[in-house]
Amino acid sequence: MVRVSVDDSGPGACAKPADAVALPRYAGAPASTFCRRRGFLARAGQVVAEPSGDGSVLLNVGLGAAGSATPATFRAAAAAAVRAAGPARTLRLDLALADGPVPPAERARAVTEGALLALYRYDTHRSRKPARTLDELIVAVPQPEAAAAVREAQAVSDGTCLARDLVNAPPGELTPTLFADRARQMAEEYGFSCTVHEGAALAELGLAGLTAVGRGSREAAKYVEIDYAPEGAPAVPVVSLVGKGVTFDSGGLSLKQAREMHTMKSDMGGAAAVVGALASLARLALPVRVRSHLPLTENMPDGAALRTGDVVRHLDGTTTEIVNTDNEGRLVLADVLVHAGRARPDLLIDVATLTSAAAHALGTRTGALFTNDEQLAETVLASADRTGEPLCRLPLAEDERRHLHSATADRANCSYRYGDTTQAALFLQDFVPTGLPWAHLDIAAPAHNDEPSYREVPHGGTGFGVRTLVETLRRVSGGE
Repeated sequence: MVRVSVDDSGPGACAKPADAVALPRYAGAPASTFCRRRGFLARAGQVVAEPSGDGSVLLNVGLGAAGSATPATFRAAAAAAVRAAGPARTLRLDLALADGPVPPAERARAVTEGALLALYRYDTHRSRKPARTLDELIVAVPQPEAAAAVREAQAVSDGTCLARDLVNAPPGELTPTLFADRARQMAEEYGFSCTVHEGAALAELGLAGLTAVGRGSREAAKYVEIDYAPEGAPAVPVVSLVGKGVTFDSGGLSLKQAREMHTMKSDMGGAAAVVGALASLARLALPVRVRSHLPLTENMPDGAALRTGDVVRHLDGTTTEIVNTDNEGRLVLADVLVHAGRARPDLLIDVATLTSAAAHALGTRTGALFTNDEQLAETVLASADRTGEPLCRLPLAEDERRHLHSATADRANCSYRYGDTTQAALFLQDFVPTGLPWAHLDIAAPAHNDEPSYREVPHGGTGFGVRTLVETLRRVSGGE
């Protein structure tokens, strides 16, 4: 693991020397002859390595035009610097010392996140592991007060990397049982209350959707509840987080095509994001109570599997006709939303890799947000913007509810070609108590990156949603 240390000696000082030093460069600022000859224009993320007289390497890192820099610019710059550090054992990041419109603490937070997230590797199953050269990251901050932002960024980055590990794990090594074990271990480590329900307990709780989907797998479904209650702060906001945890989704009897199935170990990305957010929350000690709900199952085509035409009776007494067994996520979440809502939290947020249709509208790097509450929409969107996890709010268009019609039951789990992302959100809304502020994050596309690494985002599991959830909790607990 790479050590992170802070140098708060200020601009121009170098209390902690390093093998490589990343220096911020704005476009139009003077550059050395060495850099100019190598085409350095200080474009955002551009890096030119320049030897120095003391044996270290200077990494000139572009930030673009001085007035255009954002936290995302600094995250990307730090990510580019760590990838360009080569064989260096220590890397000093002076990027947060750059002036500009981004406040000092925000620069320090973004630089730390960008570096730590770009350093992530999942090499558990490689027989020849890539060499790890960096032992220490030194984050130079413009003022001592910004050091706290570095520590916060470490906590959130570690939580994001935990979620990435979970998403990247082979599905045979992260079954519902093993996922529940990992969640319990995390809860024990940080002193959270944790209960794992299984077998007859699922029926007693009324989790009919989870039970029905899990029938087709030899792996027993699990339901995990984790409760974070800060000490000495009884009168704090209460937030319920629900994370979809389908550890492998074959589509059930409505079997997916092979090319669509190979990434379906990531169908538990919502549950992974909730676990990662909780791990971060423990270290940040935010004054907010969080009740977390993780329905965990596989969706498999066994002889006992859910059939098309079957009807599921939910915890609230309503019924759903199964039209497509590959629309299992909304079934798994439905009763859990009812159960979570009956405790009357102040806010209810679910995170789910729910629909591939969202990618057709928003691409593969942006998640969809649906909500019934304007203030919550503003909070979540501001959180996503600050943390660099893009979300786009889509409407709960009531006209699309016609595709939930069933001649047999109260609703169908729908299989209409167009608008499935909205229809799925409307389906879930039926199970949220009236008047309870609720947000649904559909992260099906950005939870797993099939392309090469970019900025601070790796190939494979991305941990998308962790940073947005933590920032949302921070704002709900009284942060700006």
